Amino acid sequence: MQLKTHATEYLQKNNIDFVFVLLIGVVTTFTLDKINPIFIFSLMIIQGITLFRPDEKIKFKTTPYFWLLMALYGLNIVGMLYTEDISRGFNTITRQISFVLFPLFYSVYRVQNIGLLLKLFVISVFGFVLTFELHTLYLFFYKSDIFPLDLELFFSYRYTGGELTKLLEMHNAYFGMYIMFAHVIILDYLSRARKNYIIILLLLLIAFQSLFLLQMVAKTAIILNIVLIVCSLAYILIKRKLYKTLLFSIGLLAFAGWFSVQHLNITVSRISDRLTELQKGDNSEQETRPRMWSASIPVVKDNYIIGTGTGDVKRELHAEYRKRGINIRSNVHNQYIDYLMRFGIFGLVLFLAVFAYSLIHAIKTNNYIYFCFTIIIMICCFTENILSRQWGITFYAAFNYLLYYQYQKE
Repeated sequence: MQLKTHATEYLQKNNIDFVFVLLIGVVTTFTLDKINPIFIFSLMIIQGITLFRPDEKIKFKTTPYFWLLMALYGLNIVGMLYTEDISRGFNTITRQISFVLFPLFYSVYRVQNIGLLLKLFVISVFGFVLTFELHTLYLFFYKSDIFPLDLELFFSYRYTGGELTKLLEMHNAYFGMYIMFAHVIILDYLSRARKNYIIILLLLLIAFQSLFLLQMVAKTAIILNIVLIVCSLAYILIKRKLYKTLLFSIGLLAFAGWFSVQHLNITVSRISDRLTELQKGDNSEQETRPRMWSASIPVVKDNYIIGTGTGDVKRELHAEYRKRGINIRSNVHNQYIDYLMRFGIFGLVLFLAVFAYSLIHAIKTNNYIYFCFTIIIMICCFTENILSRQWGITFYAAFNYLLYYQYQKE
């Protein structure tokens, strides 16, 4: 009985109710694409039941940004009016329903402990990093059929890249986004930490996860992660006059750089190859992103005003791939080009307006976490269709309007 009383007091003190627990389930299971939708569905159902109780007064408050997000999703509905592939278009609409559900949810439910929510997200990311690394070590020591078991073998293609997250069939580009956002939250906490040992532990956590990112060979995430960490740490530590900690951080970065050059040859070579591919552009003989982007040009030219419609991009794009001898049958790997092909100039402008509104708001409210979150999404959109897959859609939708609408109130 006493234990139950203490538990109740703890939940009340930290503003934790059943809806909040389900929200925690959402933000800690992005990696689990079979379990995450269950938490989202349960969250919306329970909140809906709560709202429509006779004794509940609904406090629904919107913002201009809310309606901008609704307009962005509304493009999918309008695009159905002139698309030919109705089935694929309907699939897109249902997959992106989180863009509507989460802004609606945050407009009626006030998250009273955003700090705890963000901490649990960081803990979940660390837990998945540890799980992937331990599973890789298990495969290396107990399942390897190649000897000797040395560092060169461990950092070969057999235990890096997509193989590192194969346990949960997680795409490394998306998991790289999660790690980067976790680092932003850690850096924000580090900027307010007072005890030296906590600061050192946080720096070591960032270093460990950054090395995992290098091992995972998520190229865009690696480059952006370095820029975010270097700029943020330099600003935070110099502003707080923590010069000894700054020297320690420089030492960690130097060690990570040396270790990468000495042992992570695959990572270094793939980043170098990616830069070379970008320089060659459409002249590259490999099926690179620049070649895919180039293949989208005829599709854009033929439909530059209103686009191809919600469901016809894949058919049009793959037809251009075949003409150019590109055998891969994936999307264009660029969210901006995807919106341009799908909804024309108007769709791209609206998409860019959403990001512009986010950045302006983050700067005005001095919201470091929201600013970096938006930058991460914007940069990743250059190399992936991150808002076309569940891993990216739920991640963006669950945090975006929360950080815009409620975070500054905490």
